[in-house]
Amino acid sequence: YMAALLRDMGAEVIKVEAPHRLDQLRAGGFGYLIDNVAGDEPWNRYTTFQTVHRGKRSIVLDLQTEAGRAVLRDLVACSDILIENFTPRVMRGWGMTWEQLRAINPRLVMLSNTGYGSSGPWSGFRAQGTTLEATMGIGAYGGYRGESSVKIGQSYPDFLAAWSGLTLIMAALVHRQRTGEGQWLDLGMYQLGVPVIPEALIAVQAGQPDPGCRGNEDWGAAYSAVLPAAGHEQWLVVSAADAGALRRLDAVLGLGDAPPAAVRDEALRGWARARSPQAGAQALQAAGVAAAPVNDARDLVCDPHLKARGFLEDVDFGPGIGHRPLIGRPYSWEGSGCTVRGPAPHYGADNRAVLGGVLGLSDEAIEALYAAGVVADRPSAMPQVEPEDLAALVAAGNLREADVHYREVVERRSR
Repeated sequence: YMAALLRDMGAEVIKVEAPHRLDQLRAGGFGYLIDNVAGDEPWNRYTTFQTVHRGKRSIVLDLQTEAGRAVLRDLVACSDILIENFTPRVMRGWGMTWEQLRAINPRLVMLSNTGYGSSGPWSGFRAQGTTLEATMGIGAYGGYRGESSVKIGQSYPDFLAAWSGLTLIMAALVHRQRTGEGQWLDLGMYQLGVPVIPEALIAVQAGQPDPGCRGNEDWGAAYSAVLPAAGHEQWLVVSAADAGALRRLDAVLGLGDAPPAAVRDEALRGWARARSPQAGAQALQAAGVAAAPVNDARDLVCDPHLKARGFLEDVDFGPGIGHRPLIGRPYSWEGSGCTVRGPAPHYGADNRAVLGGVLGLSDEAIEALYAAGVVADRPSAMPQVEPEDLAALVAAGNLREADVHYREVVERRSR
């Protein structure tokens, strides 16, 4: 995602893929097949891959071979940025540490995104979002009062890393523009989670009890709750910050001055149950009480504010799929030309263009790389990919709903 945002900004981004091991997002690890159809090349149809690799080019190199690493070094020599996501031992084992690569390109900005950084006793550990949430402390505050802690969401630490890494890269490019020097950015995802639990850290440092899990409670609010609204699994979030907000909330509910907390809570729950979350939120907001609906994916696709901001961008996915919305960026950059520049690449689609057009290899040299298995157009280990049984996933509770009219929803949004 970090590199996808760089591509939105206009950078040429080349994703280096492996011939014997597909990217998790190509192999069905996360997300769903577009239209839940596998097609002839299902590894090119996964939705999450499309989101985080939009607009990039794809080259397949076997970096377990010296020939593959030689091609990567040639790419490094003519590139501005290298982003790698291995445990530290991998690049060291390939002879491609920062010291070795900056000898090839002194202006290189290299970002190493690892679970625990390149130094320290945990540096060799592999990591993913689930384990990182635990080690970085967020998991200790993700549950409800009196219950065990729970995972917060899908790959939460990954996106902390994406935004932090993007900021680091921009700072390093400014430094290079001023000095002509490249830099190595050693990003340890573990460290990123600590600053996002400041209340807990400050409480302990100040000698206060550890606050523990608080569920949906808004810290410091006079009243807060997530309430069932009209409809199936529809929810309304309400937060009254202070006594003044409580009086305004009571007025909306038709209650007298300073009703007992239990009476207010019961009245609000009945009030919320009688309204859609959108209508409830609008009424409370109009009265000066913070409130919002809990949106699902369909709500977000149709959201008028996101539409006005241009957050979802229509991208042409080609024959058989057509135009679909992809998420853009949570910022507007007027006059920059910053936009989603196309769908994600097909596996190995740019092998010849990069090897010949960027690196200047001859046709004979390219064919030799193909013949040696260093370069490939198709994965050597074909994943067993089948469409999901959506009805079964809904019945099991894995999905809340599978909307058979989703194409109509998307088309309505674009009008």
